[in-house]
Amino acid sequence: MSKLSEIWAKICRKWIKIRLQPIRVFCFHQVSETFDASTMYREDWTQIEQFKRNIERLKAYYTLISLEEAERKLKHDIVRGKKYAVITADDGWESVQNIIPWLAEQRIPVTLFVNPAYLKGEEVRENGKNLLAADELKQMLNTYDLVTIASHGWNHTLCTEMNDDEFLESVARSQDFLKQYSRYLPFYAYPCGRHSGKQNAILCENGITPVYMDGMRNYVFDNVIHRELLDGLNL
Repeated sequence: MSKLSEIWAKICRKWIKIRLQPIRVFCFHQVSETFDASTMYREDWTQIEQFKRNIERLKAYYTLISLEEAERKLKHDIVRGKKYAVITADDGWESVQNIIPWLAEQRIPVTLFVNPAYLKGEEVRENGKNLLAADELKQMLNTYDLVTIASHGWNHTLCTEMNDDEFLESVARSQDFLKQYSRYLPFYAYPCGRHSGKQNAILCENGITPVYMDGMRNYVFDNVIHRELLDGLNL
């Protein structure tokens, strides 16, 4: 690319960001009335009423949409007159059941990034067994129409600790299991956000959108979705 082309590309990207409202994608983990140190991480836990306050604050500034709709808008909108945000949850903790009914009442879509090894009961997280079982997830999807699911890896192994073959196997096993659910979406949220460029390429080659945890906002679709934590909400 010539120097002039690089300058023009920078101008175009800046113009796009000025014209487009960013779509923010938020993530939470466990939600419960009280904190249980034996089954929870302090940095991944939100008290129920605080979670609701966070969502109410978001609703004052943003229209809350599904992850699918966000991707469509990022791919196709030339101008966005509204501010949009998306709610997602990682790990498939059992405690999400404390808040899903309330989100359903509010008609707020949510995507759960889950690990099939835990759903099947083949493995457990190091801090306890308080994870959704496959039958609980199935019941949730049958009951709440705005809940979708996507992959968080086969288990919670960091992707940067796998070689390419191991990563591809993890992706394939997870996808094969989750496809049994009608509201499975082809997105892959890296555990702890850790990834490599080659892993991004592997996902894209298999029609799966990589999802980061990097605190950034989304303006146009650049083959990945950027996320930020719902706690510590900065509007």
